[in-house]
Amino acid sequence: MQTIRDIRHNQDGVVIPSGFTANGWSSVLSHEMNVLFQSLCFVVTEYETKAEMEKGLDEIEALKGTFSEPVKEAFKSEADYEGYVNLLNRFKSFLKRSDYDYPTSRAEAIQLFVKWGLVIDNEDAWDIPIHPFPDASQLFKLSEVESLALAHVKLEALVHPIFSRLVMMLHEREENTFSISKAEMKEMLNTNDQMLAEVLIKLTPYMEEAIENMLELPDDEKLNFTIVWERIYEDFLGQQFSSNVQ
Repeated sequence: MQTIRDIRHNQDGVVIPSGFTANGWSSVLSHEMNVLFQSLCFVVTEYETKAEMEKGLDEIEALKGTFSEPVKEAFKSEADYEGYVNLLNRFKSFLKRSDYDYPTSRAEAIQLFVKWGLVIDNEDAWDIPIHPFPDASQLFKLSEVESLALAHVKLEALVHPIFSRLVMMLHEREENTFSISKAEMKEMLNTNDQMLAEVLIKLTPYMEEAIENMLELPDDEKLNFTIVWERIYEDFLGQQFSSNVQ
C-alpha cells in the first residue's frame, strides 16, 4: 500500500488521493465530511504526530462548528438554512441505510473514516492511503440509480484526463476542422480502443455535426469533424457540472 506519508516529501502542496473522487467518496459524503477529509490530507502532509495533526485541524477555519446542529442565525436566509438541513438529512439517511449513524463530532467522523479505510490510525499519527483506495460502491447499500451514478463518476475520472489531452492537442493546431483516423488518435493519446471510444463519445457534443456510425468505422478511415470551440470554452472555463449521488 502507498500512503500520503510515503510520498509527501516528494510532492509539492497537499496530497489528495485521486481515488477519493474517482471511487465515489466526494459524491456520497456530505460537504462537512468532504472538508474534513481534505483537511486531514493537509495535516497528514504537513505534520508528524497525531497531537500536531489534531492541533492543525483545530486551526482550520472551515472546520469550526462542523458536526454540530445547524443554527438558523448562521445562514443568510431561512431558505438557505432549510436547504442545508434538507441536504444534510439526505446524507444522514444515506448513511443510515447502510447502518451507519451520521457523526456528531469531528472525532466520530474520523473514526468512520478509519472504519471505511479512508484514514489509517497508527496510534501516534494518522495516515491516508493513496493506492489502493477504498471504493464507496463496495461499502454502502446503493440504489440502482446511485450505483449507475457512481459507475459514471469512476468512468469519468478515467476518461477526462485523456479527453483533456485530446482537446489540448487539437487546440494547439489552431484550427476548427480536423481529419484524423482513430488509429492516429490512439497513437497520439497512447490509449486503447475502449478508452478512445469513450473519449470520442465525450467529444461529440462539441462537434458541429456528429459523425455517423463513428464507433463502427475502421481504424484507418479518417474522421472528418469540426470543433465548436466556444462550447468547450463555456464548459471548461464555466461551471463544473457534477452532482451528488443522492
